[in-house]
Amino acid sequence: MGFRKKNKAPEIDLVAEFMKLPASDNTMFLSSPSSISEVIEKIWNEWSIGTKNSPEQIISQEWNKIVGTKLSSRCAPEKLSSNGTLYLRAANGPVKQELSFIKKKIISRISRLDGCTFVKDIKIT
Repeated sequence: MGFRKKNKAPEIDLVAEFMKLPASDNTMFLSSPSSISEVIEKIWNEWSIGTKNSPEQIISQEWNKIVGTKLSSRCAPEKLSSNGTLYLRAANGPVKQELSFIKKKIISRISRLDGCTFVKDIKIT
């Protein structure tokens, strides 16, 4: 009968015994657990989260250039559908009418933006 070799950390033996693992199986204890912030940071970097702007962000950032400074304070992009329709919110009737007059120009300017070529229509509310 041989003596069982004692591990340096008694908690390893305790967990192994509780989980019905052989005492020599220390593989689950080779690395210490990561903090949640380390895991999140790793995933953000691997998936490139936060590095690319969405089409909505790009349109919002460039809104002054797209419709001009006069109109940009009286209307705003509300949502962008997956079928390429951009919904705009206008302050009043005259602004809606002005936007409808320059609708093709707005679509043309948006389609020149990086990642926004799929925008094909505008609905004004």
